[in-house]
Amino acid sequence: MLEAESLEFSYTDSTNVLRSANISIPKGNLVLLTGPTGSGKSTLALCLSGLIPHSISGELTGRIEIDGVDISSLSMPEISRRVAMVQQDTEGQVATLQVQDEVAFGPENFAIPETEILTRIDDSLEAVNCEHLRNRSTNALSGGEKQRVVIASLLACKPDYLILDEPTSNLDPCGVSELQTIIEDLKERDIGILCIEHKIGSLVQQSDQILEIRDGQTQAHHSHKMEHETEIPRQSAEIHKTAILSIEDVSFSYGSRLAIDGISLDSYPGEIIAVMGNNGSGKTTLLSLAAGLLEPDSGVSYLDGKPVSELTPSQIASLIGFVFQNPNHQIFEKTVWAEQTLVADLLPVDRQSFFEKARALLSEASLISMRERNPFTLSHGQKRRLNITSVTAHEPRILLLDEPFVGQDTDGQEFITRTILNKAKHGGTCLLITHNSLFAQRYCNRVLFLQEGNLLLDSPPEMVFNRLEQLGLNEYVPRGEKR
Repeated sequence: MLEAESLEFSYTDSTNVLRSANISIPKGNLVLLTGPTGSGKSTLALCLSGLIPHSISGELTGRIEIDGVDISSLSMPEISRRVAMVQQDTEGQVATLQVQDEVAFGPENFAIPETEILTRIDDSLEAVNCEHLRNRSTNALSGGEKQRVVIASLLACKPDYLILDEPTSNLDPCGVSELQTIIEDLKERDIGILCIEHKIGSLVQQSDQILEIRDGQTQAHHSHKMEHETEIPRQSAEIHKTAILSIEDVSFSYGSRLAIDGISLDSYPGEIIAVMGNNGSGKTTLLSLAAGLLEPDSGVSYLDGKPVSELTPSQIASLIGFVFQNPNHQIFEKTVWAEQTLVADLLPVDRQSFFEKARALLSEASLISMRERNPFTLSHGQKRRLNITSVTAHEPRILLLDEPFVGQDTDGQEFITRTILNKAKHGGTCLLITHNSLFAQRYCNRVLFLQEGNLLLDSPPEMVFNRLEQLGLNEYVPRGEKR
């Protein structure tokens, strides 16, 4: 059993994040851990994995044992052979340039014989349904594909316990279903699993115990129901005739792999557009092409009627607020406030109104009390909200958001939803990559569904979801509400 008792922890120069936390994870069991953003979920996981205090400093008290052995008596290599952790930032766990090398990396460090390593590579990739990625460059993987490859790399080490921090966050519906199968298989292998999730619904039926953490304290989570979501009224926006973002017959390849194949689309003022599809279908690449972050092999992208290639970076940044999939990729400053106001030093803005807007957004995002904190000390969900507030304070006309709801509790989801709706209400447009089909159904004017780099569908939500049902892609169709 992996267990912690009376666990307390505070990061350097920080108040206590954990306050007498208790948890037990028996072998062969799935324990779900939920709770608000910033409540200490990931910190507890880091303690159980040994990364705190071996790699992350702070003040730790209490007891952690792995099968009766006090973790303080074990070295980090000894702990990592028994407890493996998939972190929220899976990209930061990728150490090699090719998928099969990544899966082999752990066993090689443990001096496993080569023939056994080859067998483990096969078994682990098969377990996460990623055999087809074996020879792929890790740099060419989507966020969801990287997540599954990291899981495979840890399974190859054959740990006794596996910690998954928001494992469904970057997975498409097929990936979530595959994760459920993986978890059942791991339980049958007598592996103990701790799974941290905001939305526990997809894993409730498999769970043996559900815990909730609030203000650093753990308690039983008695309800198997999803958290209540406050309904935000849908705003119907007037769709104007002149597109402010256009893509004409754009194609793009990563080396020999075609990622986007001749896609065209227009986005109009007042529109909210969901970009959906399976992991690796080209969603992130499409948004990067729209923003001029990638240069297409063929075709043209336009912003406000002008080719992106003819615009300067500052002109593009004035028009677009882009939020990347990984929140760490767009944090540059040493304090939350400096990060929030960085745009004022880069773009021509009315400084008085900008700072008023910046302060109001931080307050609305529940980050104003953290304005002097280092942004890298924030939780994943808090970083994501900071990303959004920092790219919207200068009021760009276009929002491009890559999985904005990842790591958010109910309050965070409502803040992001309001931000998107307000952008559309005031004549802007928003394209967001999401696996949240309920959001697309409730709030989006259109859904773009990508498949292997092709634009399979581009229609209002009802039409898209009806067609997906006809195609047998039921996992992408909203559940729980009459359509």
